[in-house]
Amino acid sequence: MTGSHRYPLRSLVLAYGGGSAGLAFSLGLLAIARPAGAVAWVLAGVGALFLVYFARTVCRQLTHIELDEAGIRAVGPLGAAIRWEDLCLLQLDFYSTRRGFEGGAMQGGWMQLKLGDARRTIRIDSDLEGFAALAGRAAHEAARQGLALDAATQSNLEALRA
Repeated sequence: MTGSHRYPLRSLVLAYGGGSAGLAFSLGLLAIARPAGAVAWVLAGVGALFLVYFARTVCRQLTHIELDEAGIRAVGPLGAAIRWEDLCLLQLDFYSTRRGFEGGAMQGGWMQLKLGDARRTIRIDSDLEGFAALAGRAAHEAARQGLALDAATQSNLEALRA
């Protein structure tokens, strides 16, 4: 599997909306209500967090993941490249938005693939187009390198293939 992968606009629209709404609400309250000391600092802090979330969403939109025989690259504002031969970390985590399991399968959540070499790490969320195939390719390359995977990563790779 080779090619270029992007985060689809539909997954970014909700993040843009949430970031914008949170920023407008917190900074709007700060500007309109003119709260005293501690409350003003809390609202400013919340506004700063929403600004960071919004900026992270912009970075995701501007980034695409390229995969080829030599390795994987995140091309964008926070870009990085990892050659398959230098791969020393593969971790696939599942983050649940619900408690428990439904019918034995994980429901309501997302996955994050973390790939790294000795100097850099690339994190890829499961919203990325072609995520399952990309994770499978990374797992294949990790096996080729003899890289040991933790039990959670192995279980999540199996769930992703199902």
